[in-house]
Amino acid sequence: MKKSKIFMPLAASVLSLTLGMSGGPSYAAAPSHVQLKGAAPNAAAHGKMVSHTSRSTKASLTVALQLRNSEKLDGFIASLNDPSSPNYKQYLTPDEFKSQFGPTDQTVDNVKSFLKSKGFEVQGVSSNNAFITVNGTTGQMEDAFGVTINNYKNSKGQTYFANEQAPEIPAEFAGVITDVEGLNNEAHYTHPKIRKPSPQVSNKPAAVNPRVGSGPSGGYTPAELKGAYDVSPLATAGYTGSGQTVAVMELDGYKASNITSYSNYYGLGSPAPTNVYVDGYSGAAGQGEVEVELDIEVINAIAPKAQVVVYEAPNTDQGLIDNYQRIATDNKAKSISVSWGIGEQHASSATMNSLHTIFQQYATQGQSIFAASGDNGAYDSGGSTLEVDSPANDPYVTGVGGTHLNLSGSSYSSESVWANSTNKTGGGGGLSKVYAMPSFQSGAGVQNSYSNGKREVPDVSADADPSTGYSIYSQGAWTVVGGTSAAAPLWAGIAALNNQYAAANGKGNLGQANPTLYKMFNTAQTYNAFHDVTSGSNLYYPATAGYDMASGIGTPDAYNLIRDINGSSSGGGTGGGGTATQLITNSGFESGQSPWTESSTGGYQLVDTSRPHTGSYSAYLNGYNSSTDTIYQTVSIPSTATSATLTFWTYVSTTETSHAYDYFYAQVRNTSGSALATLLTLNDGTASGWVQRSYSLLNYKGQTVQIAFKGTNDSSNPTDFFVDDVSLQVQ
Repeated sequence: MKKSKIFMPLAASVLSLTLGMSGGPSYAAAPSHVQLKGAAPNAAAHGKMVSHTSRSTKASLTVALQLRNSEKLDGFIASLNDPSSPNYKQYLTPDEFKSQFGPTDQTVDNVKSFLKSKGFEVQGVSSNNAFITVNGTTGQMEDAFGVTINNYKNSKGQTYFANEQAPEIPAEFAGVITDVEGLNNEAHYTHPKIRKPSPQVSNKPAAVNPRVGSGPSGGYTPAELKGAYDVSPLATAGYTGSGQTVAVMELDGYKASNITSYSNYYGLGSPAPTNVYVDGYSGAAGQGEVEVELDIEVINAIAPKAQVVVYEAPNTDQGLIDNYQRIATDNKAKSISVSWGIGEQHASSATMNSLHTIFQQYATQGQSIFAASGDNGAYDSGGSTLEVDSPANDPYVTGVGGTHLNLSGSSYSSESVWANSTNKTGGGGGLSKVYAMPSFQSGAGVQNSYSNGKREVPDVSADADPSTGYSIYSQGAWTVVGGTSAAAPLWAGIAALNNQYAAANGKGNLGQANPTLYKMFNTAQTYNAFHDVTSGSNLYYPATAGYDMASGIGTPDAYNLIRDINGSSSGGGTGGGGTATQLITNSGFESGQSPWTESSTGGYQLVDTSRPHTGSYSAYLNGYNSSTDTIYQTVSIPSTATSATLTFWTYVSTTETSHAYDYFYAQVRNTSGSALATLLTLNDGTASGWVQRSYSLLNYKGQTVQIAFKGTNDSSNPTDFFVDDVSLQVQ
């Protein structure tokens, strides 16, 4: 009989409220409340008020909390990208992020008590303790946060509810509650519009036929994209994204049959996408269907064997935040593509702060995120105001701009910045008004006459001009589309190839991409990793030699870039980086047990054929009640090692219905069997298919250690833990 968990509720905060005549609340003791910073009611300004919303309308909220030790977080992330730091590429798990930076359980309980006292039903707390989701009514929202909720109609004829005032919170939670999402349900996040070719393109002579590429209706095919951006040598060498997971963040659905048709026509053999539905989204394909299918198909074109996971949520502030956080909580995808955004000056600072918190978690977990920079050139929201797009504006996001790509046969010929002065479209870029210039942009190679100490966008670019667009299958037909929403998944696919290449060569994942990409740009490398785009403009900022806010640091030569990134332990410059030595013997268990050492309370042979990742064998731990199984191998890491990277694959399946009772550990132990470090902890609540793990063991150079895997099961409902393809590469 498993022990039940006991929760001790804290006393709820008592607030004095009175209702105003309009049905909205007013506080009797205003000094005890403060206005939430950066939470201006933008949605209400986007439409005309129709009526007061019925107070019985069902709704939900996501309440964001300030991270703990937040003043240390940026420095810690920097150390993950510093080859001289012992933290270099020592990425955190979601549990480790929570323990180091998440709000305390006490803080969460205090806020939950306040929300419960207002009548809300707590639905869940994010794994990092930073977001609390509750259900309730709009009337409870009004009472709890001192707002009036009205119905509005915007210029598109869409109706929605929104708060008339900025929310107020109890003064005791000032600096604790940082954002309240769900006070409006306006669908105002957009993807760059799917654009079709037009013969009148400002950076291409009008006499040239805009139909390029050899797709069924024109447009560049997977083979042509691979040729253009030098992906073909990687594919020939077997780097196709196998073993990698790429997430696409979506606020709409798609039809799986279109993805299958694309993959089958081009002979890609891509695995079917898997779906994760957030905040009750149904998965139905709506007006943004083409966008979602474009994202998936471009990733399949570049990294055809990668597993694409489609995260879908309602198109609201709350849906956006919850969707991004789910990607962080799952921590399955190490490469993320985003094509949905909003003009920086049209997003609340509270929402952007919540996004920034999540993007920081991505960086600590080794997750790269690539976001479209927008399709309105330097004027992200249209009109005449210079503006950049969120989330491409965030320093932890790699903003991807757009170009006009010319091929010579199936190889790269030239590029210019995409812009069309007739319809005011082009790759987004410019200066943020929110974020300071990050350190990776402070080098001489990035500074330009427009630099003003603020974050500059984009970071990189790729083909986006509809007149040199992508061959896509959507809505039951072949078409040609463009936009930076095609360029972002292209880069996400390249990141997946990099991570596969890195794992095969004993290196860590790319992680936060910008520091590495700018290092490759600003320092001498063995190979020429970028195409410098020097012609055209994005309707305001001109392309120049080196970095510019029309094309960033350029477009990728993927084969060169990936070789530079993984050329040495310092992240670049030596090409092959020397010969890597494999220290693990019988890494895939194909030769049986030896030289691994096993122990099993049930007396089982742990190396068997039940569920191999590759080959015919893997290590199978537990799967029976009251068990402790261990398998390890002893290795000596040379004192001269400049890198030592342990990689392995895990698989977890369980019959447990509540969590967590069964555990798996990957450890570095001394020769006496005492743990020096626990690299990974899994449990029955983290069941998943095969997942690759990677850790640097450079701290143990000059030592003889055990690489050990241990599993434990309690007295009922057993869990299976599998390990395969264990590698320890040193240079």
